[in-house]
Amino acid sequence: MPKPTTTSISDYEYIAPDDDYYQSIFFLTAEYSIKANFYLQAPTIIVNLFHLIVLFQKELRSSSVYILMIGICISDIISTSINFYSKAGELGYVPMIFTGTSGYSCIRSDYMGVNLGEELVTTASQISRRLFSWLAVVMAIIRLISVMFPMSERVDTLTSPQGSVITLIICATFWTLYSTWKFTFYRVFWLPDNAVESCKLYGPQFITPEYVLAAPVKMDRMMIDWRIVEFFVNVSSAVIYPLLTVSLLIALRQIKKRRQNLQRKENEPADNTTKLILFMTIIFTFSEGLSGFSAFFIYHIETIAIHYPDLISTAVALEFPIAVLRTFNAFSHFFVCFLLSSQYRDVVKSLFTVRKKANQVLFHRRSL
Repeated sequence: MPKPTTTSISDYEYIAPDDDYYQSIFFLTAEYSIKANFYLQAPTIIVNLFHLIVLFQKELRSSSVYILMIGICISDIISTSINFYSKAGELGYVPMIFTGTSGYSCIRSDYMGVNLGEELVTTASQISRRLFSWLAVVMAIIRLISVMFPMSERVDTLTSPQGSVITLIICATFWTLYSTWKFTFYRVFWLPDNAVESCKLYGPQFITPEYVLAAPVKMDRMMIDWRIVEFFVNVSSAVIYPLLTVSLLIALRQIKKRRQNLQRKENEPADNTTKLILFMTIIFTFSEGLSGFSAFFIYHIETIAIHYPDLISTAVALEFPIAVLRTFNAFSHFFVCFLLSSQYRDVVKSLFTVRKKANQVLFHRRSL
């Protein structure tokens, strides 16, 4: 009769069941979130392109609110397109445009090489995302003050089309400067004049003569410290927006109570307006607020790793559902506008009506 045998497991091979369970949950969360976000991005781009066409119609582009929505729509298209193309390139569906290496080169030791194309694309995505968030806040502010001070001339100036264009330009300029400050530390060096000593040992034929864009090595530490600023930026927009929305709803309710007549005015929101505004607020708050807390976790990741090691996987896995919420938020803008605004619905219907009439005229001419 064979003797029973036992097999010992090395300490390095052993994984606690609980750790393995949680790792599998985080892995599945990331995997399904990435897939869902990728498949949602394509229809989001298409829907927002049509949304932009509608917003550029004469009936809407003369309104201050819709001018700001044009900026939000363009930001959504840019951000979603960049993320979609990057993921499609990773999967091999499309060729990657900026495949050059960054970080390592023969550049001097106190600098590191930078891939300019990749940096520009990443920065454009950051600008568009931040611009979208704060344009939504600006829209809420304009809605609130226009309701609270309907007779103010200053408010009329701010809510005019010209005022909205100026506001849009100011916001775009501010967030462009905010996102590109690090470029002031970049330098252009000529190789082999500024090559590191280890490369010079192999001779001049080893170093390709070229101009190299480089960032100081200390930039990594600066960007880590900058994450706390990102935390406050994301959380502040996620806190301010719902507060403004609640204030707006309270102001509208007070105006409604003051009216003695039972007939609804055109500028009074319908019953589903409150639900739609709250829906937008919830999605926005979750996406931007969770993004801010995730940045906070990453900023303190060394401390968290020591005292709360289980939270590291949570912070990392949280990034992927947040990306899905952002994409869904961008996807929903067209449908929210269509359900919320009768003027928007009329413009959408007119586009199809004009197209239908044009086809009828063309068919009539061909039949003659």
